[in-house]
Amino acid sequence: MVYYYLDHTSDVYIHVISNKLEGIFEDAAKATFEIMIDTSSVEEKEIIDLEVEGKDLEQLLYKWIDCILLIFDSKSFALNRAKVEEIKKNENYHIKAKLYGEEYDPKKHDHRTGVKAMTYSLMRIFKSNDHWEAYFVVDI
Repeated sequence: MVYYYLDHTSDVYIHVISNKLEGIFEDAAKATFEIMIDTSSVEEKEIIDLEVEGKDLEQLLYKWIDCILLIFDSKSFALNRAKVEEIKKNENYHIKAKLYGEEYDPKKHDHRTGVKAMTYSLMRIFKSNDHWEAYFVVDI
C-alpha cells in the first residue's frame, strides 16, 4: 500500500495504490489525515467503528472520507490508521472498518493544513492487473 500527493492548482490530489481494494480505503484515510496532522504522533488509544454505504466505489470513497472528516471535526478524533474489515457488494457497496487513534491535540499532533471536504473532482478507482488504484481530490 502506498499513496502519493500529485500536483493540483488549489487543492490536494491523491493517488493511492494497493494490492487489495480494502487497502485503497485504508491508505486514502491515512493520506487525508496526513495532510492535516502528523499521524505517526497519534497513539491508538481509541477505536471507532465505522460503516459506510455507497452506490458505487466512487461514492463509497467519497462517503468514507467525508465520514472520517466529520469524525475529526465533531469528535476531535485524530487518526493513526484505519483497518477495513470488509467491503461487500449487494445492491450497494458497504464498508465496515475500525478507526484507530486518540483525541486530537494540536501541540502533540503537529497541526498542518485543514481539509475542508472530499470532492468528486478527478476521482477514479480501478483495478489494474494485480493491484488497485484510486485518484481523488480533497478541498483544503
